[in-house]
Amino acid sequence: MPQLPASGQWGHLGALLRCSSSPLSPKQPFSLTSESRKPSSSNPTDEAHSYHPNFGGPGTNLTTGAHSPDAYNYDGTNTAVFATEYDLNTNALRKLHPKSNTFCSAGAFFPDGTMVNFAGAEPDAAAGVGDGFDAIRTYAPGPCTGDGAACAMDFATGAAKLQARRWYPTAETLPNGDVLVVGGSNVGLLVLNEASINVPTYEIIKADGSAPPKPVTLPILEFTEEQNNQPNMSYNLYPVLHQLPNPRAASEVFTLAGNRAVIWDYHLDALVKTLPDVPLEPRCFPSSATTVLLPLEAPAYEPTVLVCGGSSADIPDPQALDDCYTIAPHAADPVWTATDALPNGPQTMTDGILLPDGTVLFINGAHRGSAGGFMADDPVLAPLIYDPRAAAGAKFTSMPPTTIPRLYHSVASLLPSGEVLVAGSNPMVFYTADGGVPGGWPKFGNNGHQGFLNQQQRKENKYPTEYRVEIFSPPYMDAETRPVLSGAPEAVVYGKRFGLTSSVLGEKVEVVLVSPGFHTHAVAMGQRMVRLDVVEGEGVGAWSAMAPPGPSTAQPGVYLLFVVVDGIPSEGKWVKLSY
Repeated sequence: MPQLPASGQWGHLGALLRCSSSPLSPKQPFSLTSESRKPSSSNPTDEAHSYHPNFGGPGTNLTTGAHSPDAYNYDGTNTAVFATEYDLNTNALRKLHPKSNTFCSAGAFFPDGTMVNFAGAEPDAAAGVGDGFDAIRTYAPGPCTGDGAACAMDFATGAAKLQARRWYPTAETLPNGDVLVVGGSNVGLLVLNEASINVPTYEIIKADGSAPPKPVTLPILEFTEEQNNQPNMSYNLYPVLHQLPNPRAASEVFTLAGNRAVIWDYHLDALVKTLPDVPLEPRCFPSSATTVLLPLEAPAYEPTVLVCGGSSADIPDPQALDDCYTIAPHAADPVWTATDALPNGPQTMTDGILLPDGTVLFINGAHRGSAGGFMADDPVLAPLIYDPRAAAGAKFTSMPPTTIPRLYHSVASLLPSGEVLVAGSNPMVFYTADGGVPGGWPKFGNNGHQGFLNQQQRKENKYPTEYRVEIFSPPYMDAETRPVLSGAPEAVVYGKRFGLTSSVLGEKVEVVLVSPGFHTHAVAMGQRMVRLDVVEGEGVGAWSAMAPPGPSTAQPGVYLLFVVVDGIPSEGKWVKLSY
């Protein structure tokens, strides 16, 4: 029986650009940009996008973080590399060439594993990118037909565009494989949304490439000019989306904007259920709470949403929060129920990462302020692990700290190994070797006038652009013996059993599917874990698992499959889930 160690560990991996991250799909590297996505199986990589001069290539000091003395440019040019594919196995970078600005974009995945990255920021000729606000970019799931420099995979941009210009929208893959796009602003480089630039609509990117329906207004995204300084209304950027299981395979999505929550059917364009407001405070950007759809467990797959921390509605100095709540959206009378508070104090901009043992890693962020450029201080250095199955008062465990601040524009994402990649931090937004506060501090311009909040980074503190990449190893990585998963298929079918073998025997065996998702600005788009029904199979270590019953429980696509024995997970195997 494997033995669970007591604490996690950190390790430096290399240097990378400021980012967003998400692992790609099977047999493909991990990709990091100004946001973050999910890695793939045999050759995990990350992709990083850079929206400024880039000094994060070879020559970066991994101990001190000092930037490379040499600019990291496209070969034969003075143009900074805007995106890279990062191979976690070799620590090698491959330069990519997005044609539009990916900064502050969103992303999801089509059923075949193709990453859909859309929206973004203004054109920048010096950076070699066009207008990103209405752009739709795709990145194929691989595998790459070449190796190393011979690989030609890159972002693809077709004729299709978003129907509305969007900055800071959120994405979710729907049960039929379409990608949902919700909210945003039609002006960028700001902290506070305003009624005149608010985009209170949603639209669909069709998985089959057909013409989408027209955008539809989502009522909880609407607010008036008089409500610009009412955070429970106007803090609606990067709204929270979680597709909910249901027997109709309907596009019924838990949706949170400001402090208002609903279940909305995004194909029928209809309100399914009004949920209670989140207690006391707004939870969306720039409050930037941690929100996670907790693992869905067979046979009922009843959903529970966890919301922790963020920042208060106080003006002009929002206060980071330490409170945590859960809600069961399908309950007859749903209520927000207080759970254990964050034990290390208030936290905002913290990533919540589902780990294969069913716990949640809280990592990155700040103990002071809110999201936005120079809006925060007191970096969160010590991660937390939340166990939803632990008793009240014992749900959180503090982990060893890092030494690298991970503030605004930080990301984290689960890897197939069970480790977590951590990258980014750039409170300046543009490149800065210094990281000190700007002129005019603590006031800042917002949509052409002075914002009503203060920048809360302390004048004496400096947080330069961070290029170093770290790997956080959860406690289970130190197990003396980890199970080895074998015999699992390349593809699994809804409602059908499939076999697999674990090299380790134990008292409790679980089989889980995990979609690591697309991560940016402390929002985990499409992140999901499903704990399957499992029974013993024929032979030593053999097990039979039942795939999810339908696409609202787990949307069609590519997932990491883990076997977990007495709390210790195997390495993940990429599998495709479909009908």
